[in-house]
Amino acid sequence: MHHLIATLFTLAGTVRDRMQAAAGEDREAGNTIEIVFWAVGLLALAGIVYAAILAYINNKIPGIR
Repeated sequence: MHHLIATLFTLAGTVRDRMQAAAGEDREAGNTIEIVFWAVGLLALAGIVYAAILAYINNKIPGIR
């Protein structure tokens, strides 16, 4: 699960960097809030995915025995 979260953060950072390079933007103070929003959004997404996988696994465990 940690691998998935790390991959999502790396992907978001790479995409953001490529978009800024293509647009010719420099880092400014306004971009800091954008980075915070991306981080919060990705953390929320990772939490939802983790909860869904955990619920699925917990529902399947009783059927194994």
